Amino acid sequence: MGDLEYLRDRIPGYADYAGDAARHESDKQVRAWLGEAITAARDRLQPAGPLGERIDGILFRCEFFDQRVERAVHHALFGQALVDRVHQLDREIVETADRIRTAPDDETLATGLDDAARLLDERFGAIVDAPSR
Repeated sequence: MGDLEYLRDRIPGYADYAGDAARHESDKQVRAWLGEAITAARDRLQPAGPLGERIDGILFRCEFFDQRVERAVHHALFGQALVDRVHQLDREIVETADRIRTAPDDETLATGLDDAARLLDERFGAIVDAPSR
């Protein structure tokens, strides 16, 4: 199954990257998927201390759009190579979210949070490094 098909199967109504509005909606949908998974893991594991604070930080990234991403999406030329790369990263974020949702312990949760943050940064980097329109 390709990345786009996977995303459409996992996230009902996945907006894709056909236009500006769809690009912003896709970003929102992927962040929401991740945020829901983190919230479920937090509620189940109830981590405290630094891990709890890390959860709050990444949930903030999931709840509110990043102005840097917003500007990058607006200026980037979404050719097929960029669309394919972002689909790949969105899929990896969704897969990471699913691992976070079922994390059996704090250590696994922490690793998942690190992976999710890295993937969000990579997705931003792929978009900001793309040629401009």
